[in-house]
Amino acid sequence: MHSAPRLVDLHLHTRYSDGSWTPAELCQAAARRQLAAIAVTDHDTVDGIPEVLAAGQAHGVEVLPAVEITCRVNTREVHLLGYFPGATWQNPELHAVLNHAKRVREKRVGAMVAQLNELGIDLTTAEVLAGSPCGTVGRPHVALALRQRGVVKSVEEAFDRFLKSGKPGYVERYRMEAAEAIALIKRAGGVAVLAHPGLGQADDAIHNLVQQGLAGLEVWHCRHTPTQIEHYRALAERFHLLVTGGSDCHGTVSGKALLGTVPVPYECVTAIHQKAQ
Repeated sequence: MHSAPRLVDLHLHTRYSDGSWTPAELCQAAARRQLAAIAVTDHDTVDGIPEVLAAGQAHGVEVLPAVEITCRVNTREVHLLGYFPGATWQNPELHAVLNHAKRVREKRVGAMVAQLNELGIDLTTAEVLAGSPCGTVGRPHVALALRQRGVVKSVEEAFDRFLKSGKPGYVERYRMEAAEAIALIKRAGGVAVLAHPGLGQADDAIHNLVQQGLAGLEVWHCRHTPTQIEHYRALAERFHLLVTGGSDCHGTVSGKALLGTVPVPYECVTAIHQKAQ
């Protein structure tokens, strides 16, 4: 009789960025789903890692410290997942760069609020920041504030009317080059993985990213089709890259949560640890 495979979820968010769950709630949910390990990849911050590590220990779930860094290839936005086995996530340079990214995000929110004010929308930066009491802020928090104000009925409406590129509340922001982010992750002792490549149409950049130190591809993702999964698995084999995956869960949405819905084998965690050595 074969035992059930040990599964993991290596792409998750908490309230430290744009997720709705606390680290404790996330780890409780992971334990209920019998996940062997998780990685919390909050956007441009590792501030929540101490709380996640403690919660994981309390609920018997292995936690791999991680981050999702917003960056670019030329003018195209891409996201890199940095996985940091052991205590490597405490690297001072990593913290300094991410703290700068946090300040850039806050300035961008202020600029978006100013543009919305010019449209006659009564909104303050403080209201937006209140939606993320312990983490980084971004457009989702502006959207939530607009919904709470009654300006829109949903987050989706806020993006469609005000916050998407080209809309009146949109503000461009600085993103480091992907090569810089890869180098930063490597210097900190981490492993750099390209997040959800099927969503960003970045296939033509993968070869160069590999030459710059990219270590893996996120093959399994909630929005990757079976065809894309096989495509990126083949690309990973071609370039001798790690394969990882995750649900990209941001908490409970419409009564459902994606946590653990993308089956990812525990061997991915083992491979990350081996690569980081």
